Amino acid sequence: MGGLSIIRALGRARIPVACVTTRESTEPSSFSRYVHRTLVAPTAAADAEGLLAELLRFSASLPTPPVLFVDNDDDLLFVSRNRDRLSPSFRFALPSADLLEELVDKRRFTALARRKNLPTPETHVIAQGTATRDPRVRTWTQFPCILKPGLRTHWAGWRLAHHVIGGTQKALCVKSHAELQALAPALEAHPSDFILQPLIVGGEEQIVSYHAYVDDGVVIADFTGRKVRTAPRAYGFSTYIRITDDERVRRIGRDVVARLGFRGVIKLDLKEDERDGRLYLLEANPRFNLWHHPGAVAGVNLPAMVYSDLVSPGAARPHQRRARADVRWMWALADLHEYRVAGELDAVRWLRELAGADVVEDLCWSDPLPGVARLVGRLRPPTARTETARTAPSFAGEG
Repeated sequence: MGGLSIIRALGRARIPVACVTTRESTEPSSFSRYVHRTLVAPTAAADAEGLLAELLRFSASLPTPPVLFVDNDDDLLFVSRNRDRLSPSFRFALPSADLLEELVDKRRFTALARRKNLPTPETHVIAQGTATRDPRVRTWTQFPCILKPGLRTHWAGWRLAHHVIGGTQKALCVKSHAELQALAPALEAHPSDFILQPLIVGGEEQIVSYHAYVDDGVVIADFTGRKVRTAPRAYGFSTYIRITDDERVRRIGRDVVARLGFRGVIKLDLKEDERDGRLYLLEANPRFNLWHHPGAVAGVNLPAMVYSDLVSPGAARPHQRRARADVRWMWALADLHEYRVAGELDAVRWLRELAGADVVEDLCWSDPLPGVARLVGRLRPPTARTETARTAPSFAGEG
C-alpha cells in the first residue's frame, strides 16, 4: 500500500511485489516491472471494511502471510487500528498502537515531545473549532510563524488548503498578527486541530532527515539525508533530495529513537536554524517513504531488511555498511514545473542535475511503464484527470 519508491526498493532486492490500487483509478505504480500482482481495493477513508475484506481475501490466496508496506498516514492508521484483525494474515513492523497514534497526530506529538524532552521548537496547539477564541492566538507575537494541521489525512482536499492557502503545501507561513487573525475563522471551520510554531529560519534546503529501522531497541540500520528542492517551493513535497553522511543528525536521531522506545521504520525531519545552526525536530513519521529508494541505491535498503526479518525471524543479518553519501533522487517533472513557476529555471544547470541524479523516479529507463502511465493520465480529459489526482495514492510516497 505504497508508492513507486517502495516498489523499486523491494524490486532491487528481488522481492516480488503486489500493488494495492483504488477502485476509482489506475495507479501508475502498478505498471512497474517489479509488480507481479495488482489488488483492487477501496481506500481506507472511503470504505475501511471493504479494504480490510479485500486484503484478507488476497492474503488467503497465498501460501504464507505476505509482508505489508505502507507509505501514507491514512493507510498507516488503518493498519494500526486493525492490527488484531490483520496480524493473522499479514506481517508488518509497527510500534505500539499508542505510540504510533502519538507520532501521527501532531497535537499528541507535541505532548509526547514535552514528556520525552525532544528537541522540538516551542509549540502551541489550537484545538479544533477554537481559533477565534484561543487567547494564545490573540496574543501570539512570534512572527513569522508556521501553522500546520494536527492530522494531515486528506489535507489537500480541504477548502483551507485550496481556497485560503491556495496550494498543496504541508504548512502555512504566517507573517503578521493581522494575517493570523484573518485566518482564524478558516482554521476554526477546519476539521482538525492546528499546530502553531515560530518559524525556524532557513529554506527547505535546511531540512535534514534521519531514517532508521529499529528492532528490540537496537538500530539495525540507518542513514541521513537533506532536501534540495520541494513542490511547492516552501513547505512542499520533495522533488530533489540527496543522501548524506551527517554524524550530528545520526547522533540526534538515535537519541530520539531511544527516548521514544521505538520499534519499526521511522523518518525524523529536522531543520537547521541558519542563525545559530541549532537542529530542531519537526516531526516523526513511523512509515515507509520515498527516501527508501535512494537509501537502497546508497546501500541501505530498509524495506528489504524489514522483509527479511519478518519472513525469516531469527536469521543472521548481513553486516550493514554506512550509506554512500551524495546519492541523489529526483522527481523530474514536478521539479521542473516548480522551478519554472518560481522563475528560477537555469536550463543548463537543471539538465546537469537531471543527468547527475542517481534516481529519477518518474523517468526511470530501467522501469519506464509507470512514467508512461502517468503521462497518459495527464493527457486524459480534465474531469478524468481531476478524479485520478483526487483518489489515487501518491506517485512516490510522501517525503
